[in-house]
Order: sequence, then structure tokens, then C-alpha cells
Amino acid sequence: MSQSQSSRFFWGLFLILIGFLFLLEQAGKLNVGRVVSTYWPAIFILIGLSLLISQGFKKSSPALLFIFLGIFLLLIKLHVIERYLWNYLWPALLIVLGLWILLKPYLKS
Repeated sequence: MSQSQSSRFFWGLFLILIGFLFLLEQAGKLNVGRVVSTYWPAIFILIGLSLLISQGFKKSSPALLFIFLGIFLLLIKLHVIERYLWNYLWPALLIVLGLWILLKPYLKS
């Protein structure tokens, strides 16, 4: 499957899923507002998966960043990871990102 076909397939399925969610809301079976407010970090996961698929699983760093960010935010939203941990984790993530930017040229050689 070519990159454009896999991207079309992915986003087509995504739109079908969104359509089903809105149909379920109209039928009174689901509160889409509650679902969206709870699971909005999944958007980052979907973007990461889309990038991963469209690039043929090559150069996956940006895609994996989106996926891990989405998973992390989703775990916070679902209270698997407590919010207070975020107060300590985001500065640590900035430090790691800064180190990665500084050391990236040296790590390639």
C-alpha cells in the first residue's frame, strides 16, 4: 500500500469513527462532549500514528514524540498518573529535550 493510500485509509477510518460517535450521541447512547473532554489527548496519538504510517515507519522520531505525548496526557486525564507528578515531570522533560538538542550531533557520529 502506498503512502497516500495508507494515509487515506487511516483518515477515512477516523472520519467514520467520528461519524459513529455523533450518531450515538443523537440516539442518546453517548455523550460526545464528555468523551471528547476525557479522551482529547488521543488526537496526539492519532497524529503520531498517521505520521508513522505515512512515513513507512522511517524517521519515526516526531511520530513517536506525538504518540508518547498523547499516551502521557491520556494517562493524566484518566488519573492513572496523578496531576502533581506533572509539576515535576515537565521541567525534567524540558531538560531532557535540551540535552537531546545539544548532544544530537555528537550522538550521530
